[in-house]
Amino acid sequence: MDLFSLTIILFLIMDPIGNISSFLKLLHELPQRQRNKIILREMTIALIAMIIFNFIGEAIFNVLKISEITLRLTSGVILFLVGIKILFPAIDSPRANLSLEEGEPFVTPLAIPLVAGPSLLGIIMLFSHLETNYFIVPAAIVIAWTLSLMILLSGKHLQRILTDNGLKAAERLMGMVLILIAIQTTFDGLHHFILSCR
Repeated sequence: MDLFSLTIILFLIMDPIGNISSFLKLLHELPQRQRNKIILREMTIALIAMIIFNFIGEAIFNVLKISEITLRLTSGVILFLVGIKILFPAIDSPRANLSLEEGEPFVTPLAIPLVAGPSLLGIIMLFSHLETNYFIVPAAIVIAWTLSLMILLSGKHLQRILTDNGLKAAERLMGMVLILIAIQTTFDGLHHFILSCR
């Protein structure tokens, strides 16, 4: 997979547009400068987690000796499930059960799981093993993270411009794109499986 495609996938799973309301909900009482500082801190923690799992994934899958076909099909399934979650949010999701506690949020729930959730970390592990070029996945992580950071830092302005309904519509569109990518990834895995059987 090329850098552009992988960056888009990671960006869609990070779902910064969908996270705007969650970030603002937890940080709404804080002044803009302090809010931006916390967003930068939490996003940095999420980035560190993503980089760590990039290297852990390579080691784990080398030990397990899982086939490339299995990994491709698994990545397609995970992407599909993430897309479905974006289109049809569950009532028991972390985003739906945010609690406003005293003090600043630290690590949870902003960095993990809202940005670097299990689905994102799992996909990073899968692609870190699939990609032969060791620089593509870390580069895609950094680019997708930078775009997400810019969106979250501009969250208040985007919410004012798009309104809550506009943000929801944009998030649903991202979910649809992710499902399309998931189906294509699954077909690629099936194609490799059919070729291996010949």
